[in-house]
Formats: sequence, structure tokens, C-alpha cells
Amino acid sequence: MRHRLLVLILVLTAGGCGRNAGLFSEPNARAHIAMLAGTIGSRAVGTDANARARAYVIDQLRLYGYEVRVQEVDARRPELGLTARVANIIAVLPGKRSEAIGLLSHYDSAPESPGAADDGLGVAVSLEAARVLAAAADRTWSTFVIVTDGEEAGLMGAAALVTDREVMNRLQAYINVEAAGSNGPAMLFESGPGNAWVTGPWARAAPHPRGASYGFEVYRRLPNDTDFTMLARHGIPGLNFALIGDGYSYHTARDVPDRITPRTLREVGENVVATARALDGRDVTQRRDSAAVYFDVGGVTAVSYGARLGWALSIAAVVLGALACARILPAAVRVGGVLRWILTMVWSVAGFAAAAAAMAGSTRALRSARAVYHPWYAHPDRLFLLLLAVGVTVAWLISRTGQWLPARAHRLRDPLVTWSVALPFWLLASLAMLWVAPAAAYLWTLPMLAAAILLLIVPPGSEVTLRIASVAILAVAATLWLRATVELLRFLTPLFGRLPIITPYWVYAVVVAAAALMLAPPFIAAIANARPLARPSLVTAGCLLVVAGAGAAAWAAPAYTHDQPQRRVVRALQEAGGASATWELGSNEPGLDLAAGAPGGWALRSDAAPAAVPWGRLPHPFVFRAAGPALGAAPATVTSLVSAPVAAGSELTVTVVPNRRGIAVSFVLPAGTVPARSSLPGALRLGRWTATYIAPPAEGIAWRATFAVAAARPEAVEVVAADAGVFAADGMAGLPAWLPQDRSVWSATATWVLPPPQRPLPAVDPVPALR
Repeated sequence: MRHRLLVLILVLTAGGCGRNAGLFSEPNARAHIAMLAGTIGSRAVGTDANARARAYVIDQLRLYGYEVRVQEVDARRPELGLTARVANIIAVLPGKRSEAIGLLSHYDSAPESPGAADDGLGVAVSLEAARVLAAAADRTWSTFVIVTDGEEAGLMGAAALVTDREVMNRLQAYINVEAAGSNGPAMLFESGPGNAWVTGPWARAAPHPRGASYGFEVYRRLPNDTDFTMLARHGIPGLNFALIGDGYSYHTARDVPDRITPRTLREVGENVVATARALDGRDVTQRRDSAAVYFDVGGVTAVSYGARLGWALSIAAVVLGALACARILPAAVRVGGVLRWILTMVWSVAGFAAAAAAMAGSTRALRSARAVYHPWYAHPDRLFLLLLAVGVTVAWLISRTGQWLPARAHRLRDPLVTWSVALPFWLLASLAMLWVAPAAAYLWTLPMLAAAILLLIVPPGSEVTLRIASVAILAVAATLWLRATVELLRFLTPLFGRLPIITPYWVYAVVVAAAALMLAPPFIAAIANARPLARPSLVTAGCLLVVAGAGAAAWAAPAYTHDQPQRRVVRALQEAGGASATWELGSNEPGLDLAAGAPGGWALRSDAAPAAVPWGRLPHPFVFRAAGPALGAAPATVTSLVSAPVAAGSELTVTVVPNRRGIAVSFVLPAGTVPARSSLPGALRLGRWTATYIAPPAEGIAWRATFAVAAARPEAVEVVAADAGVFAADGMAGLPAWLPQDRSVWSATATWVLPPPQRPLPAVDPVPALR
């Protein structure tokens, strides 16, 4: 028994030598992050800090020998009714060919965040990689370093980028560096579109590869997006990387330079440089429809193959798996007879189901024992240890229940029987994942393929070779599942914390159970012994002690800390001429938890606040509303509003001048009114046609629209100004003092309904309609 466990541990912990690193300088990249996120700070689109960051990036790229230009343009996304003034940085380094490989990142940040990781790290890595690549004298392809603006405002910089003729004509492949956390690996989670070849250079060259195509199946089900999406729509293949560790800081005031570890920065940079160099050795102009399947092996090497090979492996896994089932099932039945095999199947299914249910139940019990809905948030590993302990203990107790039955009804302890029970479920799981999430199906099909091949080769009657085969299968499954499961669980915890929902109590149990389905059978088959343990009561007692200790640790853990704070939202609406503002607080926890000086009268509400404009309702499960202090002077002024008759209708012109940088101005028409033509794209929001301009220039904006005769008083348009950075103007200390910040982080937005211009509407002659 001890020798089998020792062999098993050696197989699972065996590592390999890493690849040679590049010339990437971590101190150089660290200096860029310190400047962007430390000295400059929050860099929301349109702000003065945004302009300073842009100037810094341009200076660095010119220092490295790049030709730099700025694409300053009004970006539009008609499907969202958004317009934004953005300034994209486009730097070019000529190669032997005019076609280019690109490094992509964005220099703006969320208004509430210094943006060290998102995306100061991406910019820093791009700058340092640009320096390294510029030193190479034998570049085949030209190099683009593209640093977009307005990514956090709805991918507006990327929306403008795809209208740039030079970029779209020359860019053939690119590497995008993003962040959903502050440390850990920068995972390759998306590639393409199609073009399976694009992951090959990464798989072969990256010195610290970390990535898996299953990440795309997770990502596409999340309410997130990156600049990659815009370029993918135009068929330009790329690699999309993102930090996934320590997601607690994402889009918060905690996203500071010190949170990024030297190892994280160095490994991301070295991977980008090595991958870019490898891409330079490929024909990046080729285009293929097939998507890639890819994954790393222990962060040491990586595997990448196209869809054809992926489907061939999957079909082989299913066919050979079915043949293996047909081969070992009769032999397994002969071990103890049909009845005992059926009872073993029943005990196994019952144990697995009971273990999964117990893990979900323990999560719910932990929630019920605390005053918060997410007591595991700051220390999720304690919950995961509890789930593992509970699952193993319940499965063990179910297996021990058979001791009270006659000997003929006892569960069979034999490797062959274990595989005869497990293989049908692996086969069903593989088929289901090929249908539901094909990019992630390899997690099931590859262990299935390994098991099928070995079980078709190994003599069914040889217990020793069956155990050796089980260890080999476990090595394959563990390589694919162990690290991925831990990282996924740690990623999901802060992710659910920032979503406006109460995390379902069964989510983590499902992830652990899925991993157990693939890891437990080969482990049990490797150590299964027909002879019962001499002192099983000691195992039971040990399991119960571990459950008690893990449960106590999970219960005692603080739910939220300074470094793992609760996500909360605050917003306020100031009506034109109002003496007070309407304030709302939203979170996924039920408490208000406000400091002294907070306004009174807070009430839990489930409806939308009455207002002159459709303000909607916060999507959070707990929303509190009260009348609070007025917001002060509005950040914009309506300087003119003119309605004039034109042929077959009327034309409306509204001019707005901002008083602060980086705000958003919206034009909201009366219900049922839609313009025939508009100088700004608009869309229906909450039943009202709305056009929004983000980061208007200092000289202001003029919106013109024409309406049919039947339009209902378009001059009744409401002009709204919103500022997501008003409370963060001097850092997060700009929040009202009655909003706690030690264990909470806030996303804050202030909205003003602007009063009409002071002068009456002038009488004007009819003007021609817009064309």
C-alpha cells in the first residue's frame, strides 16, 4: 500500500525543466506600471490623467525607434447607442514585409481603479516587449504596438481601431494582454477566430506557458469582453491573455502596482516576447477556419492541435471507450457475479451522489451559520478544503454502510470492477461535453482515450498491470484537472463576488464533483485492495476530525478583509432644480453597514426610482434607496436647444459644453419618439431612445436630429450628464465619509438631469433636413 502511494505521489509531482527565458526586463516593466498606476493613477477615457498616460506611452515608443501616430476619432457603436472621443496609440516598426504582428493593450482604466493590472500590466508588457523586439535585426514582419483608449467604456477604442485602414490592411496576427486579477498566471483563454495555427508558436516557444481552450468556454458565458472581440469580428486572428489570480482587486481601488508580483510580471513578459518572436517565424498571412484545442502541461510545456485532430481524438476516445467497456465488463462481472457488480454500481453511484449533495449542503450550512451570504469570500481555500473533506468522508461512510449487509452484498474492491463502473460515466460525460462545450471536451476525452487504450491492452486478469495502468491514467487526468480545478475555484470566488447575484450554494460543489469524477476512479483503482482495512474505524475518526477542523476554520474566517473587500455600488441622481438627490446602494449582501453621518430613511426597494429620465433599477439582490445630499454643480451645461421646422417635420439641435473631463452626456427622447435621422447613434434603453456621448471634447458637442411631423414634442428631450469619476477625483478618498472603505470597495456614479438653457428658444426660419 505504501509503495503504491509513493509511486502515485512521484508520478503526480514530477516536473520538467523550463524553457529558456527571453531578454524581457521585469524592472523596466515595473517602472512603466509605477508611472501609469502610481504616479498618474486612474486613467478613465477623456480625463487629464488619460492624456498624461497617452503622452508617456508615446514618448516611450518613440524612444525605442517606433513611428507613432494617434488615431483621435469619435468611435461609434450604433448597437449600443454609444459615441466616444478616443485617442488610440498606433506605433509601427518596419520589417522585411509590410504585413504586421501586433501587441495590443489599453491604457485607460476603470474610473474607480488605478488600473495597475487592468491594464497597466498589459501596457507595460507591450512597451518592454516593444523594446526587446526592436533590437532584433532580422524581423520578417513589421511590428505594431497598439495601445487603445476607451476599452473600459465599452470597447470604444477598439471600435475606432477597426475603422483604421492601415491597421486593418496590415495587421495579420496579434497578442492581447488583459487582466481579471492582479497576479498568478496570464492564461491564454481565447484564440482565433479559427486559425488553429496561431496557438502553435505559443505552445512551442512560451517559456512559462499557461493556458487552456476550456477557458474560452468559461469566458463566453461571462458578462465580460475585451478589445479582442472587435478584431475577431473582422477575422484577424490573435491570442488573448489575461491574469486570473487575485481577482479581488479587479476594477477596484486595490488594483495597485504592489499587488503585482515580480514573478507574474516576468513570466507574462517573457511569454509575450517569446511568442511574438515565434510568430515572426510563421506565415501569418495564412487563414484557416479550424479552431484550436490547446492546454499547458504543468506550466512547463504546452500542446496545441487543430479541430480535425481534436475531433479524431474525440471520436477515437468514444469508440475505444465503448470497446473497452465491452471488453472489461464481462471480466468484471466474473469477479463477483452479476448481483455484486450491480450492487457495486449502486453503491458507487449512491456514494458519489451523496458526496456531491453533502458538499452542496455544507456550503449552504456555512452560509446559514453566518450573517452574510458569502462567508467564504476572503478565504475560499478553507471552504474548498471543507468540501473535499466532506465529500471524501461521506463517500467513505457510504462505502462502510455495506458492513451491515451480508458478505455477498459487499462492494467489490477490484481495479477491474472500478473501471467497469467508471468508464460508462466517462463515456457519457465525454459525449455531453462534445455537444455542450467542445473547446473543453478534451478534459474528458483525453483521459478517456488513455484509459480506453490501456484497458484494451492490459490483460483483465492481471491486477498488477491494471494498477500500473491506473496510475498512468491518473497521471493524465491529474495533469489536466488538478491545477485547472484549483485555479478555476479561486477564479470563480471573486468573480461571483462582483456579479450582482447571490452565489448559488451548489456552484463550488459541482466543480469539485466534476474533478472528482475524473480523478477518483483511477486513484481508487490504483490503491484498491480486496482485503479490508484492519482498523477502518480509525479512518472514519480521522475523516470526521478533518471535517470538524475544516468546518471550524471556514466558519471562523472573516468574510471580507481589506485585501479581499466586498463589492458595492453607490449611485446618485440629481434632478434639475432639486434640493436633494436620490441615492441608491446595491450589493449582494443584505446589510447597509454605513458610517456616522449617513443620510437616514434608507429602505430596501425592488422598483425603479421615479425620475424624469429612465434611471432603471440596480441589478443587485439588495438595493437600498434614500433621499440624500445634493450632488452640487452639474459637470456640463446645456448652452442651446433649438427646434426648427423643416420639410415634413422638425429639426432639433442641442449643444452641451462639459465642465469636467471624462463625463458622459446622454440625450433622452420622450417615450415613443424616435428620430428619422440623428448625428449620434442611439438605441432604446428602458423604453426611451437614448444617444450617449462619452468623453466629449472641451469645446462641447452639438446633437442634431430630424423628426417626422407625427413625432411627439422632440424638444422635450432630457439631457443627462453622468460622471463615474466624480467621487474618485482625488482617489477613493473622494467618496462620502459615510461609505465604509476598509472592507468594502465602491463603484460610484453621479447623474444629473441638466436644466434647459437660460435663454428662451429663439425664433428661426426653417432649415433644410439632415442628409
